[in-house]
Amino acid sequence: MKKVILSAVLGVAVMATGALAGNGEQLFKSKGCAACHQATVDTVGPSLKKIAQAYAGKEADLIKFLKGEHKAIVDPAKFAIMQPQLNATKSLSDEELKALAEYILSFK
Repeated sequence: MKKVILSAVLGVAVMATGALAGNGEQLFKSKGCAACHQATVDTVGPSLKKIAQAYAGKEADLIKFLKGEHKAIVDPAKFAIMQPQLNATKSLSDEELKALAEYILSFK
């Protein structure tokens, strides 16, 4: 019985994480992030893969960056280009920021 309950709880947690990542993709697209960031190719901004590699194991730092509370570590020379976008991400809820970060970090 304990195994069944544990499996159910873990299954819900996995589904919730997947839902957050899915929501993160929607936020990424709806907030205009895709205009400058592509999955594997650097364009105006660094690729999602490059961002995910730089922030691997540092989700909290990525969220702080999206809140405007942490310095850029992925291409500091282009930080000024990102500044207007940070005004949009600062207004996101903690849950939305977590979802967005999880989506970005999924591009390892």
